[in-house]
Amino acid sequence: MQYLFLRYGGKIVFFAQFMPVLRTLGGPFAGANLMPWRKFMFANAVSSAVWAATYGYTAYWLGDAFERLQGRTIIPLVFIAVIVLIVGGLFVRQREAQLIIEAERAIPGSVELR
Repeated sequence: MQYLFLRYGGKIVFFAQFMPVLRTLGGPFAGANLMPWRKFMFANAVSSAVWAATYGYTAYWLGDAFERLQGRTIIPLVFIAVIVLIVGGLFVRQREAQLIIEAERAIPGSVELR
């Protein structure tokens, strides 16, 4: 995890804002992995503003869209969401092995290889 915060700290804090559990744990993880506080504060402030605008606009847009559609396209939307989750999971799984190798190169002894 230390390697990920060293390399992608701002991105992790930014995208963690959009995931419920990670939103809570992003700050403590950043601190535990010695992320510079200025970089954390900038990423946290920007992500908070983007999160608020995105969720507010999306709620407004979806409310309007659901009012017009009233259930006609719910099944295709659920199908698309499931496909996105599966593809995202496969991408993460594929990328995990590469990240372990990069972390071991950057911080020797930081990863226990199985």
